[in-house]
Amino acid sequence: MYDIFFQPVKSIIPIKETAEKALKRLSIFNVRDLVFYKPYSYSISDTSSNLSALRDNVLIQAEIRIVDIVRPRSNRTPTKISVANDTGALTLVFFNKIPPFIFSKLKVGEKYTIHGKVQYFDGGFQITHPEFIFKKSLSVPVEPVYHLTYGLINKQLYDYILTVIKALEVAIGARMSFGKVEAESSDYINSLIQEIKKLHLVSHVPNNLLIEQTIESAISKLTEKELFANQVSLVKLKRKEQEVLGRSFNIAKEVKDQVLGNLGFELTKYQQEAIKQIEFDQTSNIQMMRLLQGDVGSGKTIVALLTMLNVMVSGAQAVLMVPTDLLSLQHYQFFVKALAGTGVNVELLTGKTTVKARRSIKENLENGTINILIGTHALFQEAVVFKDLGYVVIDEQHRFGVQQRLELIAKATHPDVLVMTATPIPRSLTLTMFGDMSVSQVKDKPKNRLPIVTSITSNSRREQVIASLKKMIDCDQKVYWVCPLIDQNDKIIEHENDVTYADVTARYEELDKFYPGEVAILHGKMKSADKEDVMQKFKDGVVKILVATTVIEVGIDVPDATLIIVENAEKFGLAQLHQLRGRVGRGVLQSYCILMYNPKRFSATARNRLEIMRQSNDGFYIAEQDLLLRGGGEILGTKQSGEPEFFFADLGRDLNILLRANKLAQNSRFSEFTEFQAKLFARDRQELAKSG
Repeated sequence: MYDIFFQPVKSIIPIKETAEKALKRLSIFNVRDLVFYKPYSYSISDTSSNLSALRDNVLIQAEIRIVDIVRPRSNRTPTKISVANDTGALTLVFFNKIPPFIFSKLKVGEKYTIHGKVQYFDGGFQITHPEFIFKKSLSVPVEPVYHLTYGLINKQLYDYILTVIKALEVAIGARMSFGKVEAESSDYINSLIQEIKKLHLVSHVPNNLLIEQTIESAISKLTEKELFANQVSLVKLKRKEQEVLGRSFNIAKEVKDQVLGNLGFELTKYQQEAIKQIEFDQTSNIQMMRLLQGDVGSGKTIVALLTMLNVMVSGAQAVLMVPTDLLSLQHYQFFVKALAGTGVNVELLTGKTTVKARRSIKENLENGTINILIGTHALFQEAVVFKDLGYVVIDEQHRFGVQQRLELIAKATHPDVLVMTATPIPRSLTLTMFGDMSVSQVKDKPKNRLPIVTSITSNSRREQVIASLKKMIDCDQKVYWVCPLIDQNDKIIEHENDVTYADVTARYEELDKFYPGEVAILHGKMKSADKEDVMQKFKDGVVKILVATTVIEVGIDVPDATLIIVENAEKFGLAQLHQLRGRVGRGVLQSYCILMYNPKRFSATARNRLEIMRQSNDGFYIAEQDLLLRGGGEILGTKQSGEPEFFFADLGRDLNILLRANKLAQNSRFSEFTEFQAKLFARDRQELAKSG
């Protein structure tokens, strides 16, 4: 019975190749995809067929008789069809050629049902490009409206959905009549079909006032089923992972104390708790799969380092994978400083590591001389072989593809895995993205860190802002100035009402006139060596103002940078603004953030975003607000993060349903029926969940 949901559409209904290709462009491959294809709107028509009561711009559906067909005299004139019924008359106008399969059916004197929007023109009523409805089942007063693609019209797609729903009912009914279906499964399938029918308004057309309630009820019940399916699949995966025997490591108390002494660092309450949770996993013989969430500047890196030491003193190796050369170098420099005098050997491997150094690293990895390796995508190379890799740490996880993570984890046998993100993730996203993983959070900041003071101002005040930088530069404090574009030829440039975004090239030139020799520029098109040189000069104080694109948003640590200015802040989302702001406030000095906006582009939504930034420094609160403003699909970026897409659920709206689904899934027993539920709503997320 369950298999019918996963049959190709063309195995149920005859469709032409062009229509099949169109369905695939809409990601409709099987029966499940088709019946789950949610309408984005519903079209209500006047079905009275009363042509004497026509009104301008009203959608109608009427039974008419063709009186006359006037063919076009040239390509520039339309086809006009005069139609009428007992109540009146109107004209149907076709500027485009009527498709032959429709035109061949049209005969003077015959009756038809038409559908379209009435317009008053040149003293009479007409409908431009009406639809002819040849199937009675498609003649409905309320019609679902779907997102379409070329090669497919709305009524055609609606017809496919109606036909497939009927086929589902027949096939399922036949199976149930033989008594081969358990009561629980039977109730679920019957309920599912009813909700699908309500979604597409198949079973009955409700009173116009009840349409919204009918749709909301159907979507709510389908959401319950979908989120349970999501949670039960992750619970099953987690139980399966917990059966995998991993490595057991000892606690390296003495070395950890030495490292903290080197850094002069006192762990926060949340850091201590996260380390305790990780070490509980490390000392067990079950493979660890844990997510470490930490707000910007909360000190996740020290948590990773201290837990790596447990692996090292147990004779195994650890690896830290980061997304950029700049960030990998920064981590490497931090590790070298922290590990001074401990005897722990740490190395750096990136795409720009020399052939000679790469050869040495490869040899020392294989013989176990290297205890900790830090690197970027270069770690995926087949030639990178560890003697005994026991711990994999992945930083900024959403910047890596699923396959890349799997390739790194595959270089060891059941290693402990820690996935870190500086993008605070709302609770609902955590449950659906990482429900198979244990979760630790670092919410507080190291001691003596002051909240960043954030202000909002128009870009008309740019000159005053530039002039105000002198005071900070005179105090040897550093400034970031962020623009969205590299220059006015940047491929992401947008023109709206003759408005363009700010670019770093122009801003660098302007600032350099005010503060000659104190300004540097940084953007993604620069060579890695040049970027590192600029960042080092900025860190060392050779230059005091860094004009940059969002290339600085991840991980760059300059403790005496105390001001960041973001131009065209209205262009950025909350998560990105919070990441950018996190480049300052990393030392003991008071730090500031100025969000500059263009009044011509300052929408109510943009204003709301900037106000949230002004009011709060709490990344987890900001992430929740971001979810409410944008929905789940954009928080981390679906393509990069693998953030789950849902057919019906909205994570900003459905947290309570998700929490109930999670509780129900925890207590569920697994069977063929629960497997079916998980598969029914699955969108190929298991590999993602498995890799973190």
